[in-house]
Amino acid sequence: MSSHKQHRLNLDRIEESLHSVQSDFERVNEKLLMRREPLTNQIIGNLLEGYAYVDQLLEDGVEVFSPSGLDHILELNHIVLCGSNDSVRLEYGSHLLETRHRFADGIGGIADWYERKRHKSATRRAAGVYVLGVSQPQLFLEGNHRTGALVASYILVQEGLPPFVLTPKNAVAYFNPSTLIKYRDKQKFFDRQYYLKKYRRVLQDFFEETLDKRFRRSLRLDKDVATRG
Repeated sequence: MSSHKQHRLNLDRIEESLHSVQSDFERVNEKLLMRREPLTNQIIGNLLEGYAYVDQLLEDGVEVFSPSGLDHILELNHIVLCGSNDSVRLEYGSHLLETRHRFADGIGGIADWYERKRHKSATRRAAGVYVLGVSQPQLFLEGNHRTGALVASYILVQEGLPPFVLTPKNAVAYFNPSTLIKYRDKQKFFDRQYYLKKYRRVLQDFFEETLDKRFRRSLRLDKDVATRG
């Protein structure tokens, strides 16, 4: 019998951390380049649903950057905005439909970039996908930062690293570059070749320096188990 590890998310620890940021948000906000809306219980609840969805994708071995997997990225955006409640989604149906059209226009370029960078480190790929989704034109109408954080977490944990999770300690170092990324345009040559590459390196370094093993759990899976008679 042989075994290997499957890396997953520690959802309880993630929830604790998000609520810690919520409690400390006024202090965090004072240090930001641009003040942000507080983390409401609804935002946290939807984010936790998103992390749980990422965890399920990892358990199921889904490759979200395959042609058949890309819709899972769209679903993550729906979750951070509306949760999984059908009545809420029905209420925002026209918004979600418009989001789907925008996603269809933008995801191809990001998926192509990812395919070209598959040989690069997980932190580089996670940072690159985040920058491409958050910069202009943004991948989604709303929720680009939260969805980007979840997709980055999927990439990181798939490679055995911890997910990216907001903490009181890392929040300022995450929010400030994210604000700058949002106002750069990947379709403009100078932005793409200078600023976005610069922010990708900043974010990659940020991931490498701040990822926390507390937010990851490893499951040992047995393989080649003998069939019982």
